[in-house]
Amino acid sequence: MAHRTAARPAPAGRPPADFPAEVLPHLGMPALIALTADDAAGRTCIWGGRALPLAAAVDLGEHLLDGVLAFPQSCGPCIVRRATDALAVHSPDCPTCRDRERWTECTVGYGLLSAQRQGLRVGRGGCR
Repeated sequence: MAHRTAARPAPAGRPPADFPAEVLPHLGMPALIALTADDAAGRTCIWGGRALPLAAAVDLGEHLLDGVLAFPQSCGPCIVRRATDALAVHSPDCPTCRDRERWTECTVGYGLLSAQRQGLRVGRGGCR
């Protein structure tokens, strides 16, 4: 696919399997138009390019761009790194995340934590 900047389309009918779709913009997911064929098919990590066996992949949902479906995925270490970085940016400014009683009510903060956990579950062997 050609590399160009395009507006990020809304996810098609299926969000990521283990965390809410609202988390995706915070992870810095590349524009769908910039993904390689292997990235779009979910065969490689969208951030590092590593080939992904199904058991070592974190599902990033189903996306539609110009009538074409994409199924991007990540390796565990890449999603953990990105979710950790995003939490460090999001949490200090989020009153719900800072509230010890209500932090699980924040869709983004709790979703980023869920993405981290999913990355840890699928294993180490990352792209870098």
